[in-house]
Amino acid sequence: MAMDNLRRFAERLLPHSRDSEPLWRDPVMLDRGPLGEACVALDGRGHGTALWENGGSLWTKSVGPHFARASVRLPLGEGSTPQILMNAEGHGLALWRTGAPGALCLYGQVVGAGRGPAHLLFSTEGSIQYLQAAVDRRGNALVVWLQAREGLLEVMALNYDTRTAAWGGKPTRVGLPSTPTVEPRIAVNHREHAMVLWETDSDAEAGLVACHYWPSEGIWSDRPVPVVNQSTHAHRVAMDDAGNALAIWVHSPYGQRSSVQASHYDGGRCEWTEPEILCTAHAITQTRLVMSGSGQALAAWCQAEERGATRLLSKGFEGGHWAPGVECLDLGHEPVREFALDLGADGQAGLLTVHRSAEGDWVSARLRRQGWSPSERLVPPSARVCSAPLLKLCPNGASALWTQGVGRDRALVLVETR
Repeated sequence: MAMDNLRRFAERLLPHSRDSEPLWRDPVMLDRGPLGEACVALDGRGHGTALWENGGSLWTKSVGPHFARASVRLPLGEGSTPQILMNAEGHGLALWRTGAPGALCLYGQVVGAGRGPAHLLFSTEGSIQYLQAAVDRRGNALVVWLQAREGLLEVMALNYDTRTAAWGGKPTRVGLPSTPTVEPRIAVNHREHAMVLWETDSDAEAGLVACHYWPSEGIWSDRPVPVVNQSTHAHRVAMDDAGNALAIWVHSPYGQRSSVQASHYDGGRCEWTEPEILCTAHAITQTRLVMSGSGQALAAWCQAEERGATRLLSKGFEGGHWAPGVECLDLGHEPVREFALDLGADGQAGLLTVHRSAEGDWVSARLRRQGWSPSERLVPPSARVCSAPLLKLCPNGASALWTQGVGRDRALVLVETR
């Protein structure tokens, strides 16, 4: 009896358990109308910004776990296809495009700590595709994209230096891909090292190649180096703070099963390991890869067998090795339409999933600390199509963003942890 009383007294002193309470707050509609792309970024304190397009105009709003909902949205100007990113220290970068094919302009603006004016980064008569960017711990930024102009494909890169508060002049041509289906992917760590991977598919070779960036000299490697010599698609790359990197991709030989494969880059020896097969399936889509500064990583993808249900699977990486098995993350819910994945510096992971059901689309979220939390439904099933899920984590919680509906009646929805 005395022990039971002591236990109940101790439980009253401990923080109240929220296992039975919703972890996520009620959804908030940020905007409605002919919405374009949207993005969200958080710093290490849980302060962040959402940036989106509505009818050719850009809008921003302060967001973040525990942030006051009374904050108003603010106009940024004309533009489309925006991107925003922010590091733990609050340094960030916003990117967007203006104009039409034949007269495209790429703009960048430093946001967060040390906010500056918008700057014209690049203009072209061609197209700007697969725009990628990253910010290191000091706020230095790297922007990478694929330019297609008069039949010529070029992987372009431009950097921003916080010491001079200036962009690097003309973009550097990092490589010359041979096919318009190439997808350059950038990875940067907090020590300002970076690499870009893209796919090659020519008569001479097929596979993945990489170019490296050295911050001390401010230069890119003079030629791409091979990562794997086989046909690839849907690749992703990430880097830790020691300069080690991971790359995953899908290999789909004609008439054979597809496989998710991976290679580990040793920053000390400057070598890629031989490819390792993570799984095989009839069809594999939506590859994702996230990595922390300490070298912990999480890969996820959707896979299906012929006439079978699509499953969402993940595999962890730690200490230089992949976990022995894969983990199913959808827990038998309805088929996965889309999903977003994130990994925090402390190893916390998050998953935001759009499900398709007979009643309509709905969205669920899970967080992983010691283990994955139960799946929490953020909105009930609806006939309005849910798409473009985004998830960002910070030590204070998480922010989730997605669109609901189509056409001029599309809504931008935000949900954050309590």
